[in-house]
Amino acid sequence: MEKRKIRWGLLGAGEILDRWMKGARQVEDMEIVAVASRSRERACEAAQRFHIPQALSYEEMLSREDIDVVYIPVPHTAHRELAVRAMETGKGVLVEKPAAINAQEFQEMTDCARRNHTFLMEAVWTKFFPLMQEIENQIGERGIGQVRVVQSNFSFRNEVDPASRLFDMERAGGGLLDVGVYNLHFSRMILKKDPLSLIGKASVDTDEHHLQIDEQAAYIAQYDRGELAVMGSGVRTGMLDTAWIYGTKGFIKVPHFWKPTQMLVTIGNEKKSVERKVAQRIAGVEDEGYQYEIAHVNQCIREGMTESPVLTWADTMAVLKQCDSLRADWGIVYPQERFADKAHTE
Repeated sequence: MEKRKIRWGLLGAGEILDRWMKGARQVEDMEIVAVASRSRERACEAAQRFHIPQALSYEEMLSREDIDVVYIPVPHTAHRELAVRAMETGKGVLVEKPAAINAQEFQEMTDCARRNHTFLMEAVWTKFFPLMQEIENQIGERGIGQVRVVQSNFSFRNEVDPASRLFDMERAGGGLLDVGVYNLHFSRMILKKDPLSLIGKASVDTDEHHLQIDEQAAYIAQYDRGELAVMGSGVRTGMLDTAWIYGTKGFIKVPHFWKPTQMLVTIGNEKKSVERKVAQRIAGVEDEGYQYEIAHVNQCIREGMTESPVLTWADTMAVLKQCDSLRADWGIVYPQERFADKAHTE
């Protein structure tokens, strides 16, 4: 008997849909029922572009009973509200990274998931690439030995655009939440534990633009056995997005570590390259690897899970707490957080 397809709704029509949908088209056991947006016009445009049957408002989407799970691709500051609203109607949620703008918001989201027995996962697609298991297989005595240092950068050069969410404090702009979370998640994937300490420096308000976001930043985490994670992120400086994992017997180089398909392993005088290309089922549609996280969510929904066993709530919470700690050191507070603090003291 053929399995019923998992029914998805797109709760938002952000720019990432152009890429995410290429992954969705590679997955056979799902169907996208509808797309919603704050703007009916934008929802209609997305429905037409991606051949989705219906364009809805958020309210119409949330009232539907024929949707198992929603994907939320909207600015960071809207993640918590939409996720909570969706889970309160019994829908599972895949929410774009970062899952929330701080750990407190994510706590509210996990509380809601528990209360409603609904699925919730942050869309950190990196963890679901087949190469990640290959990397883990190369760590330890049969590979590069004990990991001593993980080094990664994810930063790109953008000219200042006041209309862009990247430079907008109201939408939690800056490099850390946009791309720095990949560094923090990757280090946790490799070391599988929380750091004892985390320090960093960020460039804020450096020129005539007076930007209050983290334009670029560098940070170092230290762990219980002396391991270090050395990381950089930003939105105004281009950096090579390669990760290095240094062990006691050798090292691993991972180009484009946030969407990994290749690694180069060096142990003594021996070198080898491992490649795991992204499978492409639909001719002319080249998916970067979003299909892996989508397929995982489908499996979780079928099995009635509320939490992914691969990317846990603890993983997401740990990374958000690290972001909170860094921003506190840098003096970066989003307007929503100021309002929340004021409400709690009144």
